[in-house]
Amino acid sequence: MFKDILNIWKEEEFLKKVVKDFENMLKEAQDIFDKATSVFWKKIPSQEVHALIYSKDRKINEEEQKIRRRLIEHLAINPRKDFTACLVFMSVVKDAERIGDYCKNIFELSYILKSSPQDNLTSSFQDLETQIRESLQEIPSAFISADNEKAVTLMQRHGKISSQCESMIRSMIDQNFSADKTVAYTLLLRYYKRISAHIANIASAIINPIEKIDYVAEGLL
Repeated sequence: MFKDILNIWKEEEFLKKVVKDFENMLKEAQDIFDKATSVFWKKIPSQEVHALIYSKDRKINEEEQKIRRRLIEHLAINPRKDFTACLVFMSVVKDAERIGDYCKNIFELSYILKSSPQDNLTSSFQDLETQIRESLQEIPSAFISADNEKAVTLMQRHGKISSQCESMIRSMIDQNFSADKTVAYTLLLRYYKRISAHIANIASAIINPIEKIDYVAEGLL
């Protein structure tokens, strides 16, 4: 699906600007994720990156608005030729914006968690973070190059992450954690799952027809 769009627009300066802005959104989100998780696990103090995280979140929002404006202006000139392509971009930039929001939400969890985050679940959380970080690193190039194989890999990884998050949430019932840790961990797992889901949504735009964007076929999970 997306490869056809790239072939149509490949010589247009418009596409280069939209793709660059979209790539910037994803890179900013990745940086927020890295800093937010470091704060959550008490590796760095929150005040060290507080202003930077909110600045990056605003930048992501501004990039989304810029892309939407470019798409609307372009569509006004080419309403029939590029309507489907613009819908695809409208969808994926919203996913990128939501990724940034959830990464920021992870940072905000640090204000809930008062006790030490080091316990018997730490390694499981670290494994999830590693998988999500890999997906955040891989999705920009996969999307820009319309890499079908990588898109499938990303969607399959989301299936694994989603199952792992749900399993860990259920296991929280048997943990004798403090109230702040139980709340923070449960929300963290939800945010992990949503970040991964939005990455998978972007990946789905690479291989799916427009009516199935955001839909991952059962056979891929």
